[in-house]
Amino acid sequence: MNRIKKLKNRIYFKGFLMLAAVLFAALHPVAAIAHAPSDLAVNYDLASQTLEAAIKHTRFSDGHYIDKVEVKKNGNIVILQEYKSQPTETVVYSYKVTAAAGDILEVKASCSRFGSRTQKITVGQPGKPEAK
Repeated sequence: MNRIKKLKNRIYFKGFLMLAAVLFAALHPVAAIAHAPSDLAVNYDLASQTLEAAIKHTRFSDGHYIDKVEVKKNGNIVILQEYKSQPTETVVYSYKVTAAAGDILEVKASCSRFGSRTQKITVGQPGKPEAK
């Protein structure tokens, strides 16, 4: 008799977990259909004081696009640009940022629905930017 009761309790518990998982997925579908940018390439031209951010974000739609780009210099926000659409899968945005050799520039591109990608570079140092 005790074994049957334990078995029933186990079945009820597993059923409860499955129901909770289904409810969670139904109430939070954004994470299932949205995604962060797949690539972010950052380049800084010291001579023109221009920062370029090439952002790749596929499967965009009217409500699913890169909506915000944040630029930090040495940890301080210097640009916060918001967008209402994304014209192509890969967009290249240019920003005027005054920087000197050794400054650390960080670009964060955010999806309107879910996720972001961040890239850092050190001005005046050759090499690959460090992803975050």
